[in-house]
Amino acid sequence: MRRTTSTLRIVAPLTALSLVLAACGGDDADAAATALPEELAVASTVDMTDEEYAEYLTKLAEASEAEGGVLKYYFSAPAAAAENQINAFIEKYPWVELEYTSGGTLELIERIITENAAGRPSADVIQGGPLEDNTLCRDEGLCLAYNPRGEGGLPADRAYPDCVCSVADFFTFHIVYNNDKVTEAEAPKTYEDLTDPKWKGRFGINIDQLDWFAGMLAERGEEPGLALMEAIAANEPVVYSGADGLEKLAAGEFDVALPQTATRTIRDMIADGAPIDIVTTPVTIAQPDMYFPLANAPHPATTRLYMEWLMSDDWQDKVGELVVKIPIKPGSPIPSSAEGILESELFFETTDNFGDYDTRVEQHQSIFVTG
Repeated sequence: MRRTTSTLRIVAPLTALSLVLAACGGDDADAAATALPEELAVASTVDMTDEEYAEYLTKLAEASEAEGGVLKYYFSAPAAAAENQINAFIEKYPWVELEYTSGGTLELIERIITENAAGRPSADVIQGGPLEDNTLCRDEGLCLAYNPRGEGGLPADRAYPDCVCSVADFFTFHIVYNNDKVTEAEAPKTYEDLTDPKWKGRFGINIDQLDWFAGMLAERGEEPGLALMEAIAANEPVVYSGADGLEKLAAGEFDVALPQTATRTIRDMIADGAPIDIVTTPVTIAQPDMYFPLANAPHPATTRLYMEWLMSDDWQDKVGELVVKIPIKPGSPIPSSAEGILESELFFETTDNFGDYDTRVEQHQSIFVTG
């Protein structure tokens, strides 16, 4: 039966209880996978003709409705972070009911592994990064090898052939400063500038950004990268977590903050008059947003429909405006907060250059937290 209303249902953040129930198969009444029509069980739509692709999409949409139009979406960020993207998908396909589950990255990974081991997979798609790629795809083999049509023609530096995922957008890490306290000329231009004694105790560092840390070590090289991080830490930064640092920066509690992503929060703060400017360094660390369709997705048609939509020109042209990230397709509009960023050299963090996760956590904590 066709659903006439669009819905987004928020599933409570994970708890120990929910993990137990998942393992026992007690919390998900429709976890059994729906059979996908044989003609839709393709690994790629990249090489289809326009006519073949139009027919495929039509049948995929019909199959999505037939399987109930549900998409179970896992993402570590709160639902608000993905709300505009989800709503845009539902607006395009109004019969879809999207169930959103948030939680810690490791919690979500553990849940997917546990559910699959118990024969009751629940998630259709998980949004994440190198850790999900390494664990769910490479170690556990739980990701679906599927290439949406929009991946065709991506330039080599924005294609991820070794990832069983689609990269639809990316975001970048920056130094930001309080322009009431620091002029543009005085502001640090590079991360090395922050090792100068004149910045001692005057900047904050966001300890949530392990991805930036790993990207910096990959871009600089292991030993030079660690030496730079240790030199920055030696200048006694104020440690903070999340968007709280931007509030403190705007309030003048410190003059400079790093690393900050040029996404919606900072754009909105600047638009509201916060005295914050973004520094574009010669090399900018970029993190791709990886979207993983799961091999045992209970709703395989809706899963494929979502992956096709993610890489479509329709969505790519809205990414900058609606989620304030940079679309993966060159030429698609970018958010105003990212203007100038693409003039710098981009260095993309990837699964292969991230390094060992436990090692990176230990290094990061040792340098910036435990000292």
